[in-house]
Amino acid sequence: MSNWNTFLKSVPAGVMIGLGVTAFISSENKVFGSILFCLGLFGICAFGFNLFTGKIGYVIPTKNNPNCLMIWLGNLVGCLITTVPLRFANPKYNEAAVVLAENKLSQNFLQTFILGIFCGMIMYIVVENYSANSSPLGKYLGIFLGIPAFIFAGFEHSIADICYFSYAASSLEQVAKMFVYILTVSVANGVGSIIFRAFTVMYKEKVKK
Repeated sequence: MSNWNTFLKSVPAGVMIGLGVTAFISSENKVFGSILFCLGLFGICAFGFNLFTGKIGYVIPTKNNPNCLMIWLGNLVGCLITTVPLRFANPKYNEAAVVLAENKLSQNFLQTFILGIFCGMIMYIVVENYSANSSPLGKYLGIFLGIPAFIFAGFEHSIADICYFSYAASSLEQVAKMFVYILTVSVANGVGSIIFRAFTVMYKEKVKK
């Protein structure tokens, strides 16, 4: 797949995550909100869109490595074309996201990185289950268990964080801090996903022997 096509399949994934985040921050009930957040990954898996946190685990070692930079950029664009106009249309999204953003930015680098690693692991499990599970119920059950799990655990999802910060940002200085934060989480998501995939591949190879 060309870089351009990869990018085009990644923008709608950012839109879907943007819609999921918007539904989450609009809900006063965290349990209900986390279920609504699942809308994002549900749509991404159903339509085959490219989500960075769902693809980064497969970057090595495969013959057809996904271009995760183009996927990340496409997700970024998709998030922004969703959250920027919605923030203008309804100021309550900004109000709801500000507290979340402040809590995230109060973490130190190591805390953020660790929380990002474990989110990456969960995302790999969810996506791999969707791909490998032959049962339609099992495919989607993984989504509706995995997403609330990382939300309740407070794990960091880089693409979702783009949406939270897009709603909450109030100054260029804050945007700069948020960008560094998102890059940190992106790398951590990749580390977690790749590590977990490596374990599963090694286990499968051991079972075959």
